[in-house]
Amino acid sequence: MTSTTVSRGHHVLTEHPFALGLFGLNVSGGITMTSAEGAFELSWEATSRVAMQADALGLDLLVPVARWRGYDGRLNPNGSTYETFTWAAGIAASTSRIVVAATAHAPTLHPLVVAKQASTVDAIAGGRFALNAVMGWFSPELDMFGIATKEHDDRYRFGDEWMGLVDRLWASSEPFDHAGDSFRMTGAISEPRPPTRPLVLNAGASPAGIEFTARHADVNFATLMSAEQGSQLVESITKAAESVGRKVRVMTYGTVVIGDDEADARRRYQEILDHGDAEAARNFMHYLGLNSSSFEAQIAAALEEHFITSGGGLPIVGSAEQVADQLTALHEAGVSGFLMGGVPYDGMLDRFGTEVLPLLTERGLRN
Repeated sequence: MTSTTVSRGHHVLTEHPFALGLFGLNVSGGITMTSAEGAFELSWEATSRVAMQADALGLDLLVPVARWRGYDGRLNPNGSTYETFTWAAGIAASTSRIVVAATAHAPTLHPLVVAKQASTVDAIAGGRFALNAVMGWFSPELDMFGIATKEHDDRYRFGDEWMGLVDRLWASSEPFDHAGDSFRMTGAISEPRPPTRPLVLNAGASPAGIEFTARHADVNFATLMSAEQGSQLVESITKAAESVGRKVRVMTYGTVVIGDDEADARRRYQEILDHGDAEAARNFMHYLGLNSSSFEAQIAAALEEHFITSGGGLPIVGSAEQVADQLTALHEAGVSGFLMGGVPYDGMLDRFGTEVLPLLTERGLRN
């Protein structure tokens, strides 16, 4: 049951110097594109069980993937999905401490609907709700809605108005009218309002995305290939946020593979890759604008590997000590947290809780 006295999401997420959580627990395959043993098979029993396991371990955040169709290929990864707001409501009611996010594709959801859904889940969660605002880039999904895919910067111009309206609905106790480029609203109001503005995440790393993050988000949920890249992005986002009087943290994600030693971890990681769906990974890359033919063969292969094993994120592979070392390097680069995938999720969490968390606590990354 949800506790009515639990700290609100902003406090829970800053309780530790380095936040931890799970990503992609609401979609088939999770954040991997593999048929390796333990690959995530979506069911309510599985997703709620792992969410409660993460909650019991004291992890901080669960972020779902908003997908309306999969990436085709041999496995059609993410082809089976739970809608994120209803998923978040159910998970919030099943947990007591962890922050639960919903991911919203701005073009597919009216701000009035998002404000109401968010307030509802926030009430269920006792303040442990976060909104992951996504601008919409996967054109086959938008085609299903009959929505034209906007040019990159136009997505963020739309998102700026969209998020501004969500914020206004969360804050306003009186009806208001709005006439903008994308929305017309008359007498708009949404009650009940969340007592405190929910945490807002966004993954934009382009100039337009960083500007959106600086104006609207509390966390930039970045796709990183290295700790060094993270350091550069943290610097850019920090400067942009400070210019408008705000503070934004950067988090990233990837699959965690823990072995008895490095060789064992690499073997497990290679199994994920060997059973991967390269066609689906290439489809994902294509719709993100990462055409493999635009890169040298070695770079293209590395990108494909990251999409198969970690949804484009940064895989963390090694013994417990090495996993702790890699997470420590991210922390030292200024990255504030890491959201994990696993094959399987629950087995990875068992080892992470027993072997890695104590090391992170010794290093001062966890309280």
